[in-house]
Amino acid sequence: MVYTADVLIVGAGGSGMSAAISAASSGASVVVLEKCSEVGGSTALSVGSFTAANTSYQFRAGVNDSIDLFVEDMKTANGPYEARENQSLRRILAENAGPTVEWLSSLGVQFLGPTPEPPYEKPRMHNVLPNSRAYRDALLRECRRLGVRIHTSMPVDELLRNADGEIIGAAANGTRYFGRRGVVLTTGDYSASTELKAKHVGEDAAKIPPVNPANTGDGFYLGEEAGGYTLQMDRLYEGLRFAPSKRPDLIKMLPAVPALNRVMRFVVERLPKNLLAYVIRGALTSWIGPNVTMYRAGAILVDGAGRRLANEDTDSAMARAVAATGSNTGFMVFDEQIARKFSAWPNPVSTFPGVAYAYVQDYKRFRPDVYHRADTLEELAGKIGVDPNTLRATVDRWNQNVQDGRDEDHGRQHLGNGVAQGPFYALGPMNAYVTLADGGLGVDDQLRVVREDGTPVPGLWAAGSTGQGGLQLLNHGLHIGWAMVSGRIVGRNVAAFPRRTDMRVASTGPATADA
Repeated sequence: MVYTADVLIVGAGGSGMSAAISAASSGASVVVLEKCSEVGGSTALSVGSFTAANTSYQFRAGVNDSIDLFVEDMKTANGPYEARENQSLRRILAENAGPTVEWLSSLGVQFLGPTPEPPYEKPRMHNVLPNSRAYRDALLRECRRLGVRIHTSMPVDELLRNADGEIIGAAANGTRYFGRRGVVLTTGDYSASTELKAKHVGEDAAKIPPVNPANTGDGFYLGEEAGGYTLQMDRLYEGLRFAPSKRPDLIKMLPAVPALNRVMRFVVERLPKNLLAYVIRGALTSWIGPNVTMYRAGAILVDGAGRRLANEDTDSAMARAVAATGSNTGFMVFDEQIARKFSAWPNPVSTFPGVAYAYVQDYKRFRPDVYHRADTLEELAGKIGVDPNTLRATVDRWNQNVQDGRDEDHGRQHLGNGVAQGPFYALGPMNAYVTLADGGLGVDDQLRVVREDGTPVPGLWAAGSTGQGGLQLLNHGLHIGWAMVSGRIVGRNVAAFPRRTDMRVASTGPATADA
């Protein structure tokens, strides 16, 4: 069986479906191959924030923003990584993020915002309503309306070339698919590839499981085999998250229906801020782990036996240590003085910037399964299932290190005040995850996959995380932004590309294609 379209897209997440819609609305026929049984990718699993400047939401809120201010704020957020930035792609993101928010709104997606997102000077974060599945459902509806053909459960085995070396299609499950104008890789990142994580970051990082197990780096392998190259592969977002709640999550359960989304936006924009924050805190305590600031105040991370695990100054060190335990389980242990400090502004346990902040008492209220309190360390050990003698020895040694002003075990710099004043607390179990990876194929400003010398690989394009091209994306809402922005751009660029006349596969001879 053979399928032919103007544009062939590999991957049906946010960037892939955005590319499909853009190409189809430009007059091209489109086929999308998705290896999973459902579309949506990491976009449908995300928190859903979209950071953009010059939107109608900002206008209604009286926010006076500009593209240049947006770029300057991204420079600030990059810090030492600014030297690695792909400045050309950053400008493309900044200029197109606002129009893309408006485009999504035209498809029925509704947002809450804009909300502040430090260190940005202006409120730019647009939070999707009611959850990130709203992106998936809106994009899928539009794909169907435009006649885009999406084939699920279709993992791509290889890219196909003609005699001139142009990429003309892909093979999946014994079927050939051709793209007369081009092939686009939108397969997500490599956070689930043990091989790529070990190669570019290290064996410790490779042991950390991904949030999205489907992100096995397919597009990276395909792109490199075609002659492209990867860059910035050393950057993973590693951290700890609480074990999933067994209680129903109302926000995640809400259907992403356009009419309901409009009503929800009308309601939430008029809710008192304290009531809205209360509602969102229930979801916040399910989605996001504790801030590292609690450790800097004196808390420690222990494993399932009650032993201290790592230098708690960095999320990556803690995630790698928890993953290395085998059980992938850790607990944050702290005392009464830390509990009091993180029970009110400006010291939240967890943060959803500009929208909600969760404090210690919120975990008691919304997540009693991960909140533990006891008058003694021995009693606390019993509640979290660790050996009481081990936990006592661990805390005593930590308090001695704090008193001496030096962490003899892991070299932590921010010691805080230790864990000395009862009652005592623990939050957990927590599990280590890689939420996403910042590496990508090298691409030019048209989003053509390029070789290391900068020349394009004929017929091959990439978008989203697969075609991140050296972008830093170091603040919330930029990955979703790049997925949608790059998808729209690559879709119209490929649709405008001349049709190839030689659609014969070089290695296996002629293939007859049906239109």
